[in-house]
Amino acid sequence: MSTLLVRLSSLGDIVLTGAVTTAIGDVTFLTRRRWEPVAERLRGVRATVVPGAALPPVDRILDLQSSLSSWRARRGSPAPVRRVRRHDIRRRTRVWWKLGAPPPPVVLRYAEAAGVVPAEPPWIDVDGPADALLLCVGAAWPTKRWPVPRFVAVGRAWDGPVLVLGGPADAGLVHAVADGIGTRASAITESGFERTLRALGRGARAVGGDTGLTHLCLAAGIPTVGVFGPTTSKDGFWHWDAPAVERPLPCRPCSRHGGHRCPFGDHACLQELAAEPVLDALESLR
Repeated sequence: MSTLLVRLSSLGDIVLTGAVTTAIGDVTFLTRRRWEPVAERLRGVRATVVPGAALPPVDRILDLQSSLSSWRARRGSPAPVRRVRRHDIRRRTRVWWKLGAPPPPVVLRYAEAAGVVPAEPPWIDVDGPADALLLCVGAAWPTKRWPVPRFVAVGRAWDGPVLVLGGPADAGLVHAVADGIGTRASAITESGFERTLRALGRGARAVGGDTGLTHLCLAAGIPTVGVFGPTTSKDGFWHWDAPAVERPLPCRPCSRHGGHRCPFGDHACLQELAAEPVLDALESLR
């Protein structure tokens, strides 16, 4: 069965669809041009298409965004549509009043919409010596950034090369961490994904926050430790088999995606999260 899968953004959400594309195969992936280099690397994806382009004939549409934008992008196709359940009320209730159980993980929501059992990673094939520690140090939202000295401590404890990854906006953080670790560390920042995807082939282990690049490491099958602050590992975006390090504070989650500042001004969720538990989690992966 051929499928038009719709997920327009963003990086982490695109990556997590790999649990479905790998399981169903014969997927044409409809996404924004910025994310095409990642979408086309997912197992099961045979082609990509961007909004506004002619849509191919398919047997069904799988709308894993379920928004006005995704409806507009797919509306020219007559194929039957299945949509993901967003659980917006439950997600907002968790943030506003800290009530109720977390929503199902995003991977399970995607798989439910597709009617399949989600595939385990890897969802992206990479080649390389798998000799390096990957550190994903940036984040779109400032409250998701673990302090530079903690990443430096993790990198210094690794016996081997370290690759520090981030986007253009993260360049200052990336270079600060790489410089703090020393000559064994290399900084990789880019607006696209060519160097980043090559770096995944060198990933023996990875550490990062609740960000798209960290999810990309998981998608490549790299054993990964997640560091969580304003969001929690139970509220949807983390892969349930990967270790997560986080502080059990009553103010969490304070946001669905992160924010510009801590509502309480102390950012205790990450500022007071030491390197030692992350190192312990990293050691448990060996």
